[in-house]
Amino acid sequence: MHDGSIVTLDAVLDHYAAGGRTIKDVPHAGVGRDSPLKSSFVPGFEMTPDERADLIAFLKSLTDETFLTNPKLSAPWKKET
Repeated sequence: MHDGSIVTLDAVLDHYAAGGRTIKDVPHAGVGRDSPLKSSFVPGFEMTPDERADLIAFLKSLTDETFLTNPKLSAPWKKET
């Protein structure tokens, strides 16, 4: 997810479909969909398994593996030797 707190696209879809994430055993634990601070842009939704698979396939198609694995773009603060 945008902040690295959700590792997989499947888990991101779970988060948005539920209307917020339930977090356990941490200082800010709680049920996200019940939070008074939750954005109205995250109301929750239902998807069929086929819709979920199609959306994940589409999102993965947007990934540029060449860009992601280009060593020239990996560490801008590191000087080349």
